[in-house]
Amino acid sequence: MEKIKVATVQMNALMDDLDHNLQTHVHFIEQASGEGCALILFPEISTTAHYGDPRVVQFAEELGKGPVYACILEQAKKHELIVSYGFCEKDHGTYYNTQALVGPKGLIGIQRKVHASGDEYFSFRMGRSFHVYDLGFAKVGTLICYDTSFSESWRILALKGAELVLMPHAGRKGGMGRKVPPEEQLERLQAHREEMPGHWGAYAAENGVFGAHCNQVNFNGHTTHKGGAFIVDPKQNLIAQGPLCTEDLMIMGELNPEIMEEVRRTRGFTLRTRRPEIYGDLTEMI
Repeated sequence: MEKIKVATVQMNALMDDLDHNLQTHVHFIEQASGEGCALILFPEISTTAHYGDPRVVQFAEELGKGPVYACILEQAKKHELIVSYGFCEKDHGTYYNTQALVGPKGLIGIQRKVHASGDEYFSFRMGRSFHVYDLGFAKVGTLICYDTSFSESWRILALKGAELVLMPHAGRKGGMGRKVPPEEQLERLQAHREEMPGHWGAYAAENGVFGAHCNQVNFNGHTTHKGGAFIVDPKQNLIAQGPLCTEDLMIMGELNPEIMEEVRRTRGFTLRTRRPEIYGDLTEMI
């Protein structure tokens, strides 16, 4: 892993306004490039919007095709950086909640959400595997929202060589299907900020990886998302954290591989001292 600067974006992806959502991506990609970032992370379903309604699939597109991919690819080429963005993927007559990695040379890879939550069961099929991609400057894996709650998800990515875990969210805390008053939004966001890095920091330390988190925010025409953005190192230290705000914003942080290497050299680092031969029960349903 190289020393790099990454950006992560808190944003409101509007329900019926694909053009607005794409222009938000264009704006922050340009800003991240100007700041020397190697990678920018957008929230879960950041382009086509996230909400509990059958219309959530209205802007779905096939992998590597359609206006969303064309826009992001153009920006990645123009600004020479890697973009991680969320969209509704259409494949063989069904839909997935998918996060894509796109660089100047095109599509690098995707991650489909593995653990559906709430109403997502009615709109999306669940993914069946986790992936790690070598971007040259870092090996990167993605856990989409609820996927981050499972320690097994983090461990699988670490075992596959991940050095940076991307955590795009569209968490709705109390905002499902209604417009939450601004003061209540800020109260929820403040409570969320005070918890950070929370269990995500513990999982990052346990697996010796960096983590970059972002969330959708505010009322999108159907649902209110709680917001938040932060970057954490393998020692559970916050490298950067977004301010108390319900507007679109971007934060940046520098990832120093020496910190990761120090953690991984620590005596008793669990990724090296684990006993996988006795963990068979983890694959059994209860």
